[in-house]
Amino acid sequence: AARLAISLLFFVNGLGFASWVTRIPAVRGALGLDEAQLGWALFAMAGGALLSFPLAGRACARHGARRTTLVIGALYCVMLTLPGQATSLPLLALALALFGAANGAMDVAMNAHAVEVEVHVGKPIMSSLHGVWSAGGLVGAAAGGLAAGQGLSPALHLAIVAVVLAGVVVAVRRHLPPSTPHDGPAGPKFAWPSAAMLGLGVVIFCAFLVEGGMADWSAVYLQDGLGTSAAVATVGYSVFSLTMMVMRFLGDTVVARWGAVPLLRWSNAAAALAFAAALWTGHRGLTLAAFALTGLAIATVAPLVFGAAARRSTSSAGQGIAAMATMGYSGFLLGPAIIGMVAHASSLRLALALLV
Repeated sequence: AARLAISLLFFVNGLGFASWVTRIPAVRGALGLDEAQLGWALFAMAGGALLSFPLAGRACARHGARRTTLVIGALYCVMLTLPGQATSLPLLALALALFGAANGAMDVAMNAHAVEVEVHVGKPIMSSLHGVWSAGGLVGAAAGGLAAGQGLSPALHLAIVAVVLAGVVVAVRRHLPPSTPHDGPAGPKFAWPSAAMLGLGVVIFCAFLVEGGMADWSAVYLQDGLGTSAAVATVGYSVFSLTMMVMRFLGDTVVARWGAVPLLRWSNAAAALAFAAALWTGHRGLTLAAFALTGLAIATVAPLVFGAAARRSTSSAGQGIAAMATMGYSGFLLGPAIIGMVAHASSLRLALALLV
């Protein structure tokens, strides 16, 4: 029951995030934003997340990861409704900053509690939990594609999703195991990895930069760059989420058999080559295949790094994860914004070459 409960919270987070990213083209079109303006709005979202990490880590230490996860999970559902209601670029940036803060804080809190649940159930579950997050992303992307195809407005679509997800957060609260607050120091106001874990931070920085670029620009590239319909454009993030989900469910077994370093090294090399070929040719099928390989390549980075950080942290699991999340979302922060600015100055195809 505890594993199912924490899995559903990961699912909630993934579904809510994917619901937003699949409606980015519609929001962009409604507000008449160019690539640079959209990039700045996405910058605000990642910036909100970056500021929330140390606060979430300190809240987990002071109040326990369970309570922090549930409270922030409820706020996450509320903030999900805001981007669809924005009527101007400043309001969109503000809405995304608030949603980004809630998303980032929930990311830290639920991963910190997941480490506690892992101890509670007595076997590794982190990779599968991140697989459930990707499953939520797949369902959210599919539902977003259906909503776009039916002409449902982003405001109504996101409001419906938020109500359903809030119900899930309330339903699982009784099945989560208790957390013990950490009695040590509250931790730094800005979470940053120690020198011993800086290498891991660089790895997750790159992975999140790619993931942020895929989430925020894949649908835009397919629709505006390759001329697909709004509904078909959501398929790009769907295949990315699908392959990420599959790899994360298999992640514990695959890493044990192949080793983390060879797996990440060769899978990312293959994804980079496929992505480069897709951008060079502009072929829709090859582009979708490159998106799929990219999902496979970066799937296991977050669970491996977050799990290691939680176990090695000298303060608390929440603080260790917050430090890695700061590095990761720094990439998430820089990637989409830089892509937007480069695309505005040249082309989106050239800008996406940064991910390669």
